[in-house]
Amino acid sequence: MGLGDFFKNIFGKKICAFCGGECGIMHRAKLKDGNFICSKCDDGCSAYIRKSRFTKPELEEHLAYMKRSDRIYNEVILKSEARPLRLPSASNRQAIEFYDSFGMFRICDPSRDGNDRYLTELFRYDQVASYEPYIEENEPTEDGQPKSFEEGGVIITLIGAESDNSNARDGGYAHPYITEPIKVCFATTENEKDRHMIYVDNVIHHFDGIFGVHDSQKGLFSFGMSKQEKRDLKAQVAMVKTVMTAVKVAKDGEESLTEEKKEEFMQNMNAMDDARTGGLAEYSRRADAAEARVTN
Repeated sequence: MGLGDFFKNIFGKKICAFCGGECGIMHRAKLKDGNFICSKCDDGCSAYIRKSRFTKPELEEHLAYMKRSDRIYNEVILKSEARPLRLPSASNRQAIEFYDSFGMFRICDPSRDGNDRYLTELFRYDQVASYEPYIEENEPTEDGQPKSFEEGGVIITLIGAESDNSNARDGGYAHPYITEPIKVCFATTENEKDRHMIYVDNVIHHFDGIFGVHDSQKGLFSFGMSKQEKRDLKAQVAMVKTVMTAVKVAKDGEESLTEEKKEEFMQNMNAMDDARTGGLAEYSRRADAAEARVTN
C-alpha cells in the first residue's frame, strides 16, 4: 500500500453500512468487521456501547433493540399515570428516573433528552449487577493544599459487564449489549457537589429497596416478622399448595384445573420466585408486562 492509499484509507470518505450515505472521518465509527456507521445512524445506538465491538448484523440487532426501548417508553410508560422518581429531582447534569411500576429506569441526560435524534434507552432492574457512589478529585497544585472536587455520582454495573457473573443475584439477566460500567454524573463543580451529591445516598437506598438488601432486618421496636420472613412464609405456603395442585393434576388430569385454580397456581409460583430473588421477580414481571405491550 502506497502512502497515498494509506492516507486515503484513513482520511477518505467512507460509506455508512446502514443508510448508504457518505461519512467523513469526523462523522463515523468503525465496526469490528470493517464496516462504518455514520454519526446520524450512530445516534440510534446506546450511549454506553463501543461500536468497535460489533459487526454490522450485531449492530442492526442493537438498533432494533433501541427502537423497541424507545417505543416502550413512549407508548407504555409515558401514557401511564405512574410518576417516576427522579434523582436528583432537578439538575443540569445527569439524573436517574426510576419507574417502579414497570421494573425499569433510565438515565436522564440534558445533552440528549428532548432531541428526536436520540432514542430513549431503558434498563431493567433485573439487569443491574451492582451500584456504588463515586467521587473523582484533582491532586492539589501546591503542597499542603486539599484535593479539589472534579465530579461525582453513581456507577452502575450491569450483569454481563464482567466475564465472571457467578456472583450475579438470583433472578438477574445479562444485558445483551452493554459491557462497560455506566458512570452517571450528578455534579462537576463544588456548588453542584453541595446541592446534588446528597442524592447519591437516595439512589443507593432506592436500589437497595428494589433488591431487598435490608428486607431481613427489623425495626428496633418491631416484634413481628421481617419483610423477608413474611415473603419466605408466603413461599412455603405456596410450595405446599403447588404440590397439592400437582398431585391433583397427576390424579385427575389437567382438565380438572379450573381457570381460578390456574390463576392460583401462577400466584403460588410467583410467590416462590419472589422469595428466591428477594422480591426482584416482582419487578421482572412488571418489566415483562411492559415489554409485552409493544408488539412488532
